[in-house]
Amino acid sequence: MQALIIDDDSRRQTELSIAFIRAGFQPTATGNHAVAEACIRRGWVDLLVMSERVAGRLTHSHALLAEWRNPLVATILLTTRSDRDVEELYGLLPSLHCLLAPDTTPQLITKCAVASVIGATRQLPPMVLTPSLRVGETVAATPISASTRHAASECSDIRRYG
Repeated sequence: MQALIIDDDSRRQTELSIAFIRAGFQPTATGNHAVAEACIRRGWVDLLVMSERVAGRLTHSHALLAEWRNPLVATILLTTRSDRDVEELYGLLPSLHCLLAPDTTPQLITKCAVASVIGATRQLPPMVLTPSLRVGETVAATPISASTRHAASECSDIRRYG
């Protein structure tokens, strides 16, 4: 899995890179906007970990570019924000999985990263050989059950045997 770290704090870049390598990622770290954009354009990025601002500029456009290149990319934003506008970030950046403080430990960021990438991966259904000797998708039966929203008597498919 390819991870791109966009941060102008070289110490945090190094610590995150080491933690990501131990977790099985192939990290690339940069503190330059042009290099970050080139990394996203040239390769496939599965995970994007970035400070909200690098060199005084917002990094939101990098998340949007990474999402355009890979719709399943997971983004973790390192920010100190805790205001009401935080909710808008999730609408602005659809690939955003979580916001973390910049002083979060690399181990915790790595755990969130692994969970985000696994949660974003699209699992294809298993393929089976049908009786007509063609490869097809498995068909799963949908169970009929009553929930707390619908009492058993309200479900039209449930027959009472008495």
